[in-house]
Amino acid sequence: MSPGARPDRGAPGPLSDTTLRLGADGVRLAARIGEGTLSEVYRGTQRSLERAVAVKVLKGSVAPTSPLGRRFEREGALLASLAHQNIPQIIDVGRTDDGRPFLVMELIEGPTLAALRAPRTVLAADVAAIIALKVARALEYAHLRGIVHRDLKPGNVLISRRGEVKLADFGLARDVNESADDRLGVVGTPAYMSPEQVLGDRMDFRSDIFSFGIVLYEALTGRRPFEEDPGRTVMQKIRLDRYVSPRRLRPEVPTTLERILARCLEKNPRYRYPSTGTLCDDLNEHLARRGVISHEARLVGYLRECGLIDEREVRDALGPMAAAWSKAPPKYHPMRQVVAGQLAAVALALGSLTALELSRGREQDPTASIGPRPAGAAGVGLLRVLARPWAEVLVDGTAVDTTPMSRAIPLAPGQHFIRLRNPGFVTEDRAVQVSSGQTVWIDVDLRPRPSEAADAR
Repeated sequence: MSPGARPDRGAPGPLSDTTLRLGADGVRLAARIGEGTLSEVYRGTQRSLERAVAVKVLKGSVAPTSPLGRRFEREGALLASLAHQNIPQIIDVGRTDDGRPFLVMELIEGPTLAALRAPRTVLAADVAAIIALKVARALEYAHLRGIVHRDLKPGNVLISRRGEVKLADFGLARDVNESADDRLGVVGTPAYMSPEQVLGDRMDFRSDIFSFGIVLYEALTGRRPFEEDPGRTVMQKIRLDRYVSPRRLRPEVPTTLERILARCLEKNPRYRYPSTGTLCDDLNEHLARRGVISHEARLVGYLRECGLIDEREVRDALGPMAAAWSKAPPKYHPMRQVVAGQLAAVALALGSLTALELSRGREQDPTASIGPRPAGAAGVGLLRVLARPWAEVLVDGTAVDTTPMSRAIPLAPGQHFIRLRNPGFVTEDRAVQVSSGQTVWIDVDLRPRPSEAADAR
């Protein structure tokens, strides 16, 4: 699925089989793959690199000079200023022959959060928490730059077949430092609005946190906390009503997630999380305590369980860890089995431990995550990474986590190649030698890319 799109099984749109010009380059369009209120989304090919892209084009029924048309163009400028692993990357902008603006973006192939929920109504609790953490990180990045999304909903959360999570559709986003009214009035999707958004009041990052709570609640329970009925509208309920505890609807929802939801869904913004970073910290701690080791591997495994990808795509996404996820359980399993499956993936990578031995570890001791060693088996070492501002951690070419990390990474003895990657900073590569029982630390301040360093001066 592409950014901001709804499934569309109809005939290709009028721009298909044409080429959009981008200076000396061009984008060759194929079929239309989605449609929103203001735009159409096409699958395309960037001719210079022969890579698949998504092209978002303003609909012909919307005048480019109207407030909505200008808002579309502003989305391109805003996305171009954001470089984060959980936000779709914008590649270029342009105009069609009839003057309509378009955005060329990375193509996210995979379901939206709404589509992922559809087969089972609810998500496995750990899967919901992983997706929530990735969305919260995208929001934190935007919020630190003064940008409020204002349209957070399941249809704008994309999950790629490689286990990536992207927060898309910044068409209604606004810079909180802007003093001018954008003349769009009350904007957003009513069922996912915050109380202050319903009232048309000025919003800050805490409005997104409330919407985030609605999305997470729905992923965990299969229903929204505030739903319209014959007596009251959903907007009235958002302002005035209490919601049903998620554990009353689904007792297996962890209490820590229930507490996180309660803080997100406070009616008064001052009682919500004081920052999106604090929300990320709580979600990260929850996942660490539940024993979730590789977020991407868990999401890829879940896509396989849902029948959305096949074993070949699992191998392409996970590389050496793929065998641990190649056979999906016949049905949804309890959390204990989820954790055991992830521990098995680490056991396979180490080649010296069994999933049963790993499952005997204790969370209080960082070495407990690797469990006791059988007699005569090779030992393991641990890697801990501190990277500022943050970095995706790749070990021997495989993405294993994103800093800040609550747990050490268990590694087999020997030399390993570590890559720390952040789109806005210079990639840091390290070779580390790990010995049995040793903890190796990497502590680094990433260097801004040269263009950003010049801007800073």
